[in-house]
Amino acid sequence: MKLIIDCDPGNGIPGANVDDALALAFALNHRNLDVRAVWTVFGNTSCAEGYDSALNLMSELGKSVPTRRGFDQPLSGNRDDWRRRLDEPSQNPAVFSLWGAIEAPQRYSSADAIDPLPGMVHDLHLAGEGVALACLGPLTNVARLIQEAPDALARVDRIYLMGGAIGHDDLVDTNFAVDPLAAKIVLHAGIPLTVIPLDVTRTTELSGRTWRALLDQTPAGRGGPLHRVSGWLEPWMAHSARTRPVDGMWLHDLVVVAAIAEPGLVKYQDAVVDVSDSPAGKLVCDQNGVLVRMVCNVDNSALVSLWADTL
Repeated sequence: MKLIIDCDPGNGIPGANVDDALALAFALNHRNLDVRAVWTVFGNTSCAEGYDSALNLMSELGKSVPTRRGFDQPLSGNRDDWRRRLDEPSQNPAVFSLWGAIEAPQRYSSADAIDPLPGMVHDLHLAGEGVALACLGPLTNVARLIQEAPDALARVDRIYLMGGAIGHDDLVDTNFAVDPLAAKIVLHAGIPLTVIPLDVTRTTELSGRTWRALLDQTPAGRGGPLHRVSGWLEPWMAHSARTRPVDGMWLHDLVVVAAIAEPGLVKYQDAVVDVSDSPAGKLVCDQNGVLVRMVCNVDNSALVSLWADTL
């Protein structure tokens, strides 16, 4: 399947989630996926940081895919507040020391100096008919395309996105919380949509024990792909285990690309949903909402094995 990946990777950045990078590494190596472009978006990282993180990952894995910065300003929400909140862990010595740093990293942003829309339209044109969008971060890029270049999205067969939390009380996942308006625009755009909500991705886990076993079983030795990513994966797992109720890390974004590549890995149900205004970005069941295909279950053991085997 032809795929464009829209993401906010944080591999190599202290305290920044690396699930986008796990998903990218998988997609770039899986036989069923033909990645035509990678876009970055403001979210877990700034667009500029995500862009550099994506390029660094491709260099580690010996891959090359057209990559571009997307929008660094959400349609809604307070950009500066989100940047401070999401960047704060990287400035904590207890966090950045896990990455082997002796001082806090300098964070940076692209500030939308160049309009990214023409480049994204160009990528969609080159991809041709039958392309899918895998959205692993806030939905700002896709929402801007819907608003300003809807004809370019006529080539998109389906959008697959990680976002939304139906359960967990009033919790809003980061992807929808950073830009609630973008989430609502994408939901109501009329493009076939598969949603992988936080309710499901929080049932996944890559534990420290499983990770060590995978490394021990990898015949390629220290030069293999799994060993190449360990420099940023292991610090994040240590930080995640300290700060989240999981023994290692959740595999949020990996579920999206794995479900595209191997549909039998997950189970689906139809759901009629909408994006709430209170709390902003909350995914809710609403009979007046939009019909989507929703992932309701994932085989975690098979997911981890598939990721490792693919790399």
